[in-house]
Amino acid sequence: MDFNIYNGLLTGLGLLVVSAVVTPLFAGNRKFAGSLNFLFSLVAALIFATISVKVLAGSAGVTESHTLHFSGLTVPLLIDGFSALFLALIALTSSLTAFYCIGYMEMEHYRHYSLRGFFVAFPIFIAGMVGIVTVDDLTTGFTIAWQMMTLASFFLIRFDHHDTAITRSANKYLVLMELAWLVIFAAAMMIPHAGAGTPLHALTEGLGQISGSSRGLIYALLLLGFGMKAGMFPLGQLWLPDAHSSAPSPISALMSGVMIKTGVYGIVRTLFWMVPADMQLTDGRNLGLVLACFGVVTLFIGTVQALKQHDAKRLLAYSSIGQMGYILLGIGVGQYFLLSGNLLLQGLAVLALIGGIYHTFNHALFKGLLFLCTGSVQYATGTKDLDHLGGLMKLMPISAIFAAIASISIAGIPASSGFVSKWAIISSSLLSAKSGGIFVLFGIIALVTSAITLALTVKLYGMTFTSVGIEWSKNPNVHEVDGVMLFPKAILAIICLIQGFFPWLFVGLFSRVFAISEGSIVQATFADPATQAALAQSWAGITFSTPSAGGPAGVAFIMPLILLAILAVAYLFAAWLRRAGGAEQKTGAVWLCGYQTLNDSNRYLSSHIYAAFKKFMKWTGGNVHGA
Repeated sequence: MDFNIYNGLLTGLGLLVVSAVVTPLFAGNRKFAGSLNFLFSLVAALIFATISVKVLAGSAGVTESHTLHFSGLTVPLLIDGFSALFLALIALTSSLTAFYCIGYMEMEHYRHYSLRGFFVAFPIFIAGMVGIVTVDDLTTGFTIAWQMMTLASFFLIRFDHHDTAITRSANKYLVLMELAWLVIFAAAMMIPHAGAGTPLHALTEGLGQISGSSRGLIYALLLLGFGMKAGMFPLGQLWLPDAHSSAPSPISALMSGVMIKTGVYGIVRTLFWMVPADMQLTDGRNLGLVLACFGVVTLFIGTVQALKQHDAKRLLAYSSIGQMGYILLGIGVGQYFLLSGNLLLQGLAVLALIGGIYHTFNHALFKGLLFLCTGSVQYATGTKDLDHLGGLMKLMPISAIFAAIASISIAGIPASSGFVSKWAIISSSLLSAKSGGIFVLFGIIALVTSAITLALTVKLYGMTFTSVGIEWSKNPNVHEVDGVMLFPKAILAIICLIQGFFPWLFVGLFSRVFAISEGSIVQATFADPATQAALAQSWAGITFSTPSAGGPAGVAFIMPLILLAILAVAYLFAAWLRRAGGAEQKTGAVWLCGYQTLNDSNRYLSSHIYAAFKKFMKWTGGNVHGA
């Protein structure tokens, strides 16, 4: 019997609902309940992954919009290439974080809390995110999915409800997310002939019947709602740092890695699917320009604000805002160039869009990995304050390795996954020259911000793992976390490495995502054989074949491996030079700049790092007292 993707979708969602009912009954046995939650999450994730593979491979059969009827409500569903990609991302991250929760929720700080509410909210949260990327409307189905996602995540954020600051953060998050839903719903209802369950293609037809000013208001409301969810400046600063730093670390990994991507999903669906033909060469370009402007401000401000933090999870939360800025910049540049009518700029649009979607996928994995590593540090030491950490490389070496992989990825170091996606976004702006105008400036700002990202990851990793400090911790018995918490991090780290070393595999995937997604303004461009050939075969006019790629592969896509080879040769040459010179290695006491002993009173704290730069950038906000 053929596998029906929509029956599979409903089965997976049903399993998550069953988990929310059954698992809490066993919450008294914390590890057993965690294992049961993981089992339900894993089976549902396997179903969602199967759907994604079938859709992306073109073997899913009919992928037109499917209408679901229940209790008098009509909910249109659509699983195309774009939604299948996000469905796969949710499946991967949800199953790994569910496994991580088995060990993490045993942390001493949480032992006095019942897990009953946690195991109700966790699967509902996942089901809500799945719903957001598979419903085909902005009213009935969208509202059900949004409320499931929002209410469940609200209860997960306030899990540590004895802390009044955490409760306030959760309450603020709930109010703002309901406001975001309201403006999106209002925008949909402003479109002519819109009603409960009206699919997106009908909304697009309705947009074609109204004037430019009314359209502008509708798109502004949609951008406001989805932008707030995506963490776009200045909306993200209102809720994201507080919410992500308050939630348990695996929930923070899901929120930062996947949940805010539902905002990106909504923005792309709006900009590339809900654009009537008569506005594609006029207002459509302006939409891209506006989004690119918000993106470049978001990436710069968010990253600078992250540099000022000494709470590890707040640092990562602000960093998520900055990284979302890169994604929004790529999408905005792609939208603007795609509708320019210039063949050269359309080629850059393809590069920008692939970079934006690639970075969406990248960020979900390396930021999820960083939050899980921070959670492991908090589990082992009892703190996430960088001023009270340091020296964990010797005590938690495996977590240190995983954190290093995630750190170089988010910093965009060459031969890492972040390098490929960031460079695609930045180069698409820089190469536009006079034709792109202000986008060249945007590319320069994004490039400079990458250096700031490197600085904040040096701070995060250095003050956690390589500096001194843990010697004076209140918890002297720090050790590596167990395999239950290491395994999910290992999977994410391996995928990060694969993304960095073999980027052409993912470039081909993301190109196919757009090529098979009907109804978008980019489908024809990505389905064009000439576009596929340009992506797969050439870069800067250089073309050659590599057996590992199964055919021609561009220099751009194998550059990470070339850079690794260069570094390996340089290392071997340095080792030979050292031996040839007869250098001797000596050990001695560390010079402490006049201090007789090193202790917590005379060591460098994270609050001191980049002090002059932080003072200079005080105007950007996100300032921390004493930092």
